Amino acid sequence: MVYDAAFNGAAYHSLKAFTNRILIQHTAALMKRLLRIFASVCALLSLFPAKAEETGARSAVEDWVPRSLLSPAQQAELQPYCSGTYIEPAYGFLDGTEVQDGELRARAEDAHLNEQDRIQLRGNVQVQQGLWWLEADQVDVDKVVNKAYIKDNIKARIPGLLLQGEAARYDLEAQSFSFDQASYLLHDRHARGDAEQIISTGKNEIRIVEGSFTTCAPRKQHWALEADEILLDREAGQGTAKHMRLTVQEVPLFYVPYLVFPIDDRRKSGFLYPTISNSSAGVGLDLGAPYYFNLDEYYDATLAPRYIHRRGALAEIEGRLLTEQSYSEVRLGFMPRDADYLDRNPNEDRGDRWALDITNEFAFGDYWDGELDYNVLSDSDYLNDLNRTLEIQKDSHIKRYWLTNYRRDRLNFSARMLGYQTIDESIAEADQPYSLLPQLTLDWRQEVSWLDVQLESEFSYFWRDSSGLVDAERAKGARWQTEPSVVIDMNAPWGFLRPGLRLDHTDYLLQEQEPELSDHIGRTVPFYTLDTGVYLDREVEFWETDLIQSLEPRLFYVYSPETDQDEIPVFDTSVPRFDYSQLYTADRFYGGDRVGDNNRLSVGLETVIRNAENGEEKLRAGIGQIIYFEPGDVYLSSSTSDEDGRITESESPLAGEVFWRPNPRVDFKLNGVWDQQEKETLSGSAALSFHSTDYSTLLNLSHRYRNDTDETIEQTDVSLLFPATSSINLFGRWLYDLDDRRTIGTLAGVEYSSCCWRVQFFANAVLEDDDADGSVLDHGFFLRFQLRGLGNIGNGDLDKVIGNEIRHYDEHLAYRENNYRW
Repeated sequence: MVYDAAFNGAAYHSLKAFTNRILIQHTAALMKRLLRIFASVCALLSLFPAKAEETGARSAVEDWVPRSLLSPAQQAELQPYCSGTYIEPAYGFLDGTEVQDGELRARAEDAHLNEQDRIQLRGNVQVQQGLWWLEADQVDVDKVVNKAYIKDNIKARIPGLLLQGEAARYDLEAQSFSFDQASYLLHDRHARGDAEQIISTGKNEIRIVEGSFTTCAPRKQHWALEADEILLDREAGQGTAKHMRLTVQEVPLFYVPYLVFPIDDRRKSGFLYPTISNSSAGVGLDLGAPYYFNLDEYYDATLAPRYIHRRGALAEIEGRLLTEQSYSEVRLGFMPRDADYLDRNPNEDRGDRWALDITNEFAFGDYWDGELDYNVLSDSDYLNDLNRTLEIQKDSHIKRYWLTNYRRDRLNFSARMLGYQTIDESIAEADQPYSLLPQLTLDWRQEVSWLDVQLESEFSYFWRDSSGLVDAERAKGARWQTEPSVVIDMNAPWGFLRPGLRLDHTDYLLQEQEPELSDHIGRTVPFYTLDTGVYLDREVEFWETDLIQSLEPRLFYVYSPETDQDEIPVFDTSVPRFDYSQLYTADRFYGGDRVGDNNRLSVGLETVIRNAENGEEKLRAGIGQIIYFEPGDVYLSSSTSDEDGRITESESPLAGEVFWRPNPRVDFKLNGVWDQQEKETLSGSAALSFHSTDYSTLLNLSHRYRNDTDETIEQTDVSLLFPATSSINLFGRWLYDLDDRRTIGTLAGVEYSSCCWRVQFFANAVLEDDDADGSVLDHGFFLRFQLRGLGNIGNGDLDKVIGNEIRHYDEHLAYRENNYRW
């Protein structure tokens, strides 16, 4: 006979808290922070086959389902290298029995209330209160001492959590309990563990005695985190652990006697995972141990001391500040007396090396925003030798700027301060860029029916140190440029016609101009343009696919008269390299110091093939040429090189571009410039990219060629990601200079992933400099371990580094994140 009883007493109400305080909110977060203490060697041993667990893992085995027994939909949510997953079964009173809020309902094969106020439930005991479900063989409630005793085959569930054990005791008055020989399973975290005893010492405190944590599959204990005692203080949001151990293959590797750590989302001060790398530029092994300071809700800091072999100690500190209107970061690196740097630079007094990087993003009101990026280095070799954390891009010049914008309707305003630190010592002073102190721009645009009216204006003050310069190189000063324009925009389904007029007016007020030249110079140049084209469409069928092909001939004419500009200095103007994108631009100069004399017609033809059903573009190809009716005599300097902007030919080279995407997994891009008179290619590039549907396989091939008057550049670039097995990925990149027959850069690595851990290792080499004997390469290696569900040990986020090297690698990671449940 089965007895069914409903209880509303307060004594049984506390059974809901019986396991709710155990691990459901804290265990995964706790262990995630603890594991960051340990060194990266742990995963190396886990390459060996795992030992089967002889005891424990009862909760894990209960709900574990092998991959072969999963439905196709469940298998699609599981990483391909996982052998199975945890599936939470249906539970509760499946006969339709309803449990009201706050009510506790119990069912057993036998129920008895004796004279000593002791309630005894025997045989297939089932208890439900709220979301909690409890099963056991025996439950005794002593109403005299307000204690409940639970024995044999105990199983407690709440969505996402399973607890099992041999015996449990609950003090109804003190609201404390103990659970003996317990095991637990967190389904969503794929985490499980065992404990000799779980004890609640109060409303907000839980103590776990001889507990463990792992995310490995049942009977595959590759790694585990263990402690003699863990105390969780929910009110303070932190925990303390005694005698923490990391074990791999049941072999203890590391030990920490005492540790304080966070157990919720509140930030806590403490050590982050260590870093390890090696670089020939860094002269060997590089070890770091970052420490995080949680200073306030809105600001924090990280101190990252590092030791670099043969150099010494380097300290890097990062501070962050968040307000309602801005976000700021400050990064500083300092190394006193770099031993290797002093050996290479004996004239240095101390060898102290430092770098500073300040960034800020801000927004206020509905229309204002801006950013700040300030960088400064102690020496030109700092980025090569020491930089790991400062977000400074390596280049010949280090840029620093402040920018603010106002955007509203048809009006845009911006103000910018821009400066540089030149770190390439081979660049002459006369070739170093000007600073903008400041640059102000104001743009306004109004479109009325077929009329497009626009006004662009800019004020810039250009400055640089002129103490070592002579003649025209010393000039600096202010430039005011305004460009009103009007375009008649006439469009039809069959084509377009756009005549336009633009006036380029510029004034200069200069300092340190050559004595015979005026300090105040003005220039006004009108531009007359006519842009027209036709759309010709037809339906085609290819491989049983309905397509639409368009043929689009286009003419673009521009005229601007020649204006004497020899007295105007060159602050920021350059000549863009000719390619397909230059066919339909109004001027042949970038910047405001030169305005070209133009009398030319661009003739182009473009074809586009689209899918007739969804409009997806499959192919785009175009070719064009510029016809010059008059020579272009405006130039940047007295040189007769085409790079200074002179036009001496009657026609330009042919420029073309092709983009082909036969399916969503493959794309091919080709562009080039062909000199039909000399019958030679002046420049070109080709790039082929392939990825599988799930981005597990990537292949990128590219070739770049340029034939300048003074040098020829020809390079190839190959990168790939290849799954050798379901668990092992190989990846790499090779950048090679065909002209000089040398390697510019390489990257080669391997990644092993299982359901509970992941390791990445790669080595790279980057061309740093040349000498008489050939190339000088900076070699390095990087290593990272990831224990699933916890965190990383090693070089932090190597995925970001690899993503910068291999196209579509970010999509590879995003596919994993978005499509797999674990």
